[in-house]
Amino acid sequence: MQKIPLLIMSFLLASSLNAQQFSLEYGKVISSFDYTNSDGDKLDNLQGTTDNHIGIGFKMPIQKTSLYFSSGIEYNKYGAKGSDDILGNYYDWKLNYIAVNLGVGYEFFKGNAFLNTKNSNTEQGFTFFIQIDVAPEFFVQGTQTINNDVYNLKGVEQFDKPFLSTNGGVGVIYYASKTVSVYAQYMGGMSFSVFKSDADTQEELNFITHTISLGFSISLPARR
Repeated sequence: MQKIPLLIMSFLLASSLNAQQFSLEYGKVISSFDYTNSDGDKLDNLQGTTDNHIGIGFKMPIQKTSLYFSSGIEYNKYGAKGSDDILGNYYDWKLNYIAVNLGVGYEFFKGNAFLNTKNSNTEQGFTFFIQIDVAPEFFVQGTQTINNDVYNLKGVEQFDKPFLSTNGGVGVIYYASKTVSVYAQYMGGMSFSVFKSDADTQEELNFITHTISLGFSISLPARR
């Protein structure tokens, strides 16, 4: 399993070398937990939190059309808070993950001037896009607070293991020129545990996320 991150990083490096657009984005991710404790009971009164999202992305047009492949790296902070009215316990989770995504998208109203072709002219304007992707997510650090006791989740199997997220969303791009553009996007997603625990426990955690972000992109000239 240790080879998986290395393979993904190798793929991203290859993608970046062939990409024709690089982007940097910052936003907020609203996360909620689908959590089952070690006894198999759902904690239904959990409340989601809003925290930071940072991403670096690469895009490569498909045959100089409005379709494109995308890949990137994201740093996301997830969290949740809740309480147990019966036992009087208070819970608080703070978790940081790195996601590596791979997807496909389509830009609407993208004329020839935006397609990065050799004979296109510089032009300003708006386009809209839809995008879907999948992303394995890897635990970086996190804590769980129960009442006044804080626990480090590093090495805790139910949290410190890869997740697989499926995401989809929409956005708008403003091309200031053929080279420079800015965009705003919304992505909704759901994550699933990849590796189930072998321990004698039913504890399981999945995420539901809503991410809103703003980004800045630079396009490279088309290769001749």
